[in-house]
Order: sequence, then structure tokens, then C-alpha cells
Amino acid sequence: MKDRMKRILFAAAGLAAAAAAASLAGAELVERILARVNDRLITQSEYDKRLEVASKSFRNTGDAQEMRVTVLEDLIREKLLEERAKEMSVTATDEEIMAAVTRVKQQYNLATDAEFDAALAQTGMTRDDLKRQMSETIVMQKVIGREVTSRMDFSDDALRLEYERKKDQYYAVPENARVSEIVLKFSPTDPEARAAAATKAEEIQAKIKAGTAFADLAKEYSQGGTKDRGGDLGVVSKGELQEALDAGIFVQPPAEYPPAVLTSDSIHLFHVTDRKVAGYKPFAEVKEDLKKRISDDMYEKRFTEYMDKLRRDAFVKIYDDDLAKLDANTKKTS
Repeated sequence: MKDRMKRILFAAAGLAAAAAAASLAGAELVERILARVNDRLITQSEYDKRLEVASKSFRNTGDAQEMRVTVLEDLIREKLLEERAKEMSVTATDEEIMAAVTRVKQQYNLATDAEFDAALAQTGMTRDDLKRQMSETIVMQKVIGREVTSRMDFSDDALRLEYERKKDQYYAVPENARVSEIVLKFSPTDPEARAAAATKAEEIQAKIKAGTAFADLAKEYSQGGTKDRGGDLGVVSKGELQEALDAGIFVQPPAEYPPAVLTSDSIHLFHVTDRKVAGYKPFAEVKEDLKKRISDDMYEKRFTEYMDKLRRDAFVKIYDDDLAKLDANTKKTS
């Protein structure tokens, strides 16, 4: 789930007490209305409290104007989801609310009721406030589940199409082979040592042709780190080793014993088996990984489309001129 939805579902969790207080205060005074979403109102105090929470939570994640319009947008979306929930007759059961409250207690390691009440008091909330907020959150989750998540297409046909689009990015498998080596070292400033190493390499190659096992020769003659393993390097992918060694292993046409490779201070003999051409991991192998990779992107796209439609079909009026301009500018650039 992306940050935008997380904000809508959870950023309000600490505001239930303030919302309840504002509701009670409304019986005694007329509060400034910041915006209207169909028949639902966003009050100045509701917005200010949410902005205060946002400024603490997202202090270093954008400028003040961006945060102001983001908070307003989240509130508008909440009102749209609340209204849609009413139209769909979506509710939260007592069992679901209590389970959500229990998860909150576990998340913050609140073992006793006293600790729980004290933690709530620090945010100005009561248990009833939290239950009310959990109920609202669950209802919005259900609406999104029915209207967005359940309509996301994870059929094999859809995943195969996405596989073709993403396989170069995520599932390419380079040419590879199982490789063993014999390394003969010499001083780069000693021509005689280099000549002696070349002679030794020719002798080893002759023994290979005569049928001596490469692993036995590696244990006897190699001066590389793989000597004790019979020269075994394991499976090597093209492009993994130094360019000269890579070219020596992956010669064309493929060879089990390719020509020796000379570097500035060593000679390398290779035994190459199980060589496989470049390709892609099969769809069946990566299907679940692919689903995880694309689910967030697909969710964000579907959720944004859904919320945009709800807003287009709704009456939304922002009464604060500055916020109205910021909101309009955001839509132009999005």
C-alpha cells in the first residue's frame, strides 16, 4: 500500500478526540467551514489539527505549501470515502474494532490497561475515541477493498503480459557456465618466469589431452585460491570476472578447454562445463515475485483513478482562497 493510502487510513488515528471535541463545540459556536464535499464539511479546526500532526510526522519531506494542500486533499478523500461507505452500507463490526484496538496495543507494547490509557491520554484520546477512529479506518479499508483491491487483475494472462514488459528489467539471466581454473603466477618484471609459466601451461594442457583429470592437475599445479577445491570456481556468469578472463571462458564457439589466458602476472587455464545461453527466468518461477513487484504500482494507479472519479462526480468547494489556488495548481501539474 502506498504512502497516500496509508495517510488516509492511518494519519487520522491521533485525531479522534479533537474531532469529537470540535463536534461538541459546534453546538455552541459557529466554526469556520474550510471546504465542502457534497453534504460533508471540513472545518478549520479539523484541518488545523491535521496540519499540526502532519508537520510533526513529515517535517522534512516537503515545503509548507505542499504539506498544506496534501493535508486538504487527504481530508477531501476521507470525506468521499465516508460518503461512499454510507452508500454501500459498509460498517465495522464490534469484533473488527476490538481486534484493531488490540493490534494498536501490541504495536506499541502496551501490556496493561493502565499503560494503554496513559498512552491514549498523551494524545488527548479516550478508548471510545480510538474505537471510533478504528471503526472509520476499517470502513474505509473495506470500501477500498471492494472498489479497488478486489478489481485488480492478477490473472495469469495479466501477469504474463506484465512479465513480458518487465522481464528485461528483473528476470534476465546472463550466459553462464560452471568453471574450474588452474592459475600459474609469475612476476610481471621477470621475462624468464613468464616463459617458465608458459612452458608449464603447455605441459598441463598436454596432460589434459592425455586424459588426466583437470581437478587433479589444479591441486598439483595451480597457484590460485581455488587450488584445494580442484580449481572449482562454481557457476560463473558472463561479465562477472575480469574482462580478459571473461572473454577467455565464454569463447565462440564454446569450448570445454578454451585457450590459455595471459594476464600481466599470470596464466589461466579453464575447464568450462554446463554452459548456458543468456535467457530469462521462467514465468512459473517468478510469478509470485512479479505479483509482489507490480501490486503496489497497480494499486496506486487504480486507487488514484478511483479517487479521481469520486471527486469528479462530487461537489467539492474550497472556501479558503489560498488553499483553493494551491489545490488548482496541484491538479494542473499532476
